[in-house]
Amino acid sequence: MQAAKVRPQVYTVAEIAQMLAVSPRVVRDLIRKGDLPALRIGRAYRIPRKAAAAYLARVMPATTRAAAKSRLRLDDAQSGFLFPVGTMQ
Repeated sequence: MQAAKVRPQVYTVAEIAQMLAVSPRVVRDLIRKGDLPALRIGRAYRIPRKAAAAYLARVMPATTRAAAKSRLRLDDAQSGFLFPVGTMQ
């Protein structure tokens, strides 16, 4: 009898970090801030599959959304600065 491959219902911090292309420390910070729901088992965190999918849907840009208007002003594009010169005190 062949065993069926079972997908885990939870991800580890390392797996989520690999999916998001960030370090595990960033994922742990997201968990501590409450942005990414997780279960703590002993000293390790486990992120439920549904919570990971909901987080990814929330942070990933919508591809069907119309192109957003550029937030750069003409002065910003000419100077190359994020903020126009003279606006930061």
